[in-house]
Amino acid sequence: MTATTQAPALRSDWIRAALGLRAGATNGVGERAYTGISCDSRTLKPGELFVALAGARHDAADFLPQAADRGAPGALVRAGREDPSLGMEYFGVADPLRALGDLAARARRESGATVVAITGSSGKTTVKEMIACALSESRRAYRTEGNYNSQVGLPLTILRAPPDADVWVLEVGASEPGEIARLAEIARPDHVIITTVGSAHLECFGDVDGVLREKMALARGASGRGALIVGEEPAVLAEAARAHRPDAIVAGFGPGAGFAPEAYTVEADRIEFHRGGTRVALDVGGEHHLRDALIAAALAESLNVPSDAAARGLSRYEPLGLRGALRRIGRLTVLADCYNANPDSFRAAIAQTRDLLPGRRRAVFAGSMLELGRQEAKAHREIGDEMRAAGFDVIAATGLFCDAPFDGVHGHALIREEDPEAAVRPFADALEGDEVVLVKGSRGARLERVIEALEARFGGGA
Repeated sequence: MTATTQAPALRSDWIRAALGLRAGATNGVGERAYTGISCDSRTLKPGELFVALAGARHDAADFLPQAADRGAPGALVRAGREDPSLGMEYFGVADPLRALGDLAARARRESGATVVAITGSSGKTTVKEMIACALSESRRAYRTEGNYNSQVGLPLTILRAPPDADVWVLEVGASEPGEIARLAEIARPDHVIITTVGSAHLECFGDVDGVLREKMALARGASGRGALIVGEEPAVLAEAARAHRPDAIVAGFGPGAGFAPEAYTVEADRIEFHRGGTRVALDVGGEHHLRDALIAAALAESLNVPSDAAARGLSRYEPLGLRGALRRIGRLTVLADCYNANPDSFRAAIAQTRDLLPGRRRAVFAGSMLELGRQEAKAHREIGDEMRAAGFDVIAATGLFCDAPFDGVHGHALIREEDPEAAVRPFADALEGDEVVLVKGSRGARLERVIEALEARFGGGA
């Protein structure tokens, strides 16, 4: 079951109360009901409240006339930026971003929904989508669209929640210390999932211990009414979870997992596991996807979803966009993973590609792993070594991979270009047309251009 997409109207008095503003201050325009919230004057729909976010360099209040032209009856702005000539209702605050979160926090407090919040260095979106599938036959679930997991995206997700949803599945991300604590304050989750912690956003968190502290803030901010579920890797995550809550559930297939299958198989394009007499199979490959599916199954069990219903739902899971998706382009088999890249996720993708279709040539187009701070050069060098050791026949080393040594790789098999776009044509030229190809990099590398180029070159094949 899926929830309807119509969010409830937001009335002027409700907004003022949520923001601690003086009752009855209508700016002379009377009480209004808003059909939704928008932070972008370009995509705002008539009837929506315009939230004019103010940054260090730009203030979206500059676009109040455009918002009014598109039909915004009112706006949440930094105090002093109101424009009376536009006939809009204004909610003046010190910090529009915090105020947006305060609106969402009140909506969360007044909702009767069960809230599941998911964070982790990788796998957040995958687990979120798997959980939505696992709940689809028994609960009316509403989930984060895409990866709307920031201090802007999470509040917007909550404020757009349909009133008939009985479970919210929310993704929570962080790019700076303290961000998850604030998001936990807004979402006040019942059930918390931490998929893994690893070398992601080290530029902000310093080291893996810093990442762990940030992710555990979600558990510390939970309501305490539901489960704490964590992945089995690395071991320090399970240790921290059990120290916080002795009843924490560790999901995986290793010896330290409390929620584990009795049997499982992992193939490059399929996983299957058996637990409690129920067989669960998904058309995605690799051990990382097995771990993600076990986390989703553990959450479904915590919500008392019948195991057969959860299994049927999980069987319908498909990767979202270019997140670990297997694509057939002519005779090429392409593993496209263009939304996230850190050392752990890169290793998982290399292993999955290595196991696909034995006997085929293999190629990798590697884009930068971003936000690794002082670990940047070391991480790219180590992953470069793993690509070389995996025996790829063609390697395109772009961005931060340009400086990796790739000892033992010679000739046309190695393409070095700082700009990924410059490597696309020589990479395609080096392919014979029937390879297994990994395209992997952080979102900022924009490697979807590589997929488009391969489709243009090889997509017409039989």
